[in-house]
Amino acid sequence: MNPQFTGMFEQALEFAIKKHKGQKRKGNNMPYFRHPISVAENIEEVKKSKNLELLMTAAILHDTVEDCPGVTIQDIAKKFGYYVAALVDELTSDEKEIKKIGKTTYLKNKMEKMSSYGLVIKLADRRHNIEDTQSMSKEFQKKYAQETLAILDHLES
Repeated sequence: MNPQFTGMFEQALEFAIKKHKGQKRKGNNMPYFRHPISVAENIEEVKKSKNLELLMTAAILHDTVEDCPGVTIQDIAKKFGYYVAALVDELTSDEKEIKKIGKTTYLKNKMEKMSSYGLVIKLADRRHNIEDTQSMSKEFQKKYAQETLAILDHLES
């Protein structure tokens, strides 16, 4: 880990592992916490930023509000600060809206309005999800790839 980090990332890692305890990843049944770790590693690999710890911390926490009962944006803000909480909030999906307009349309709309930091994390998340679909059915792989291409095409236009 980066020697310039303050310890916030490690605290977030401990928090996420605790909150995701017992959760498994779809398809490969691996412990869920490995996903946010992979997302953070993707960011570390490709992003040069003076705010790398902030980005990687938000990446580690990006699914906690969505997937961990009882975790709120306010909890994240108290423990990790406003900027991390704002990014986690930006990355948290609205399931009611997804059901109303469909996931692809929802993600197109959401991602085109994201901050640059939010978009970096979301794309790193998407990258890991694509890598992780290899354990899923061919039908799911195709659907997920098509959805990802539609989102990327929309962002390019």
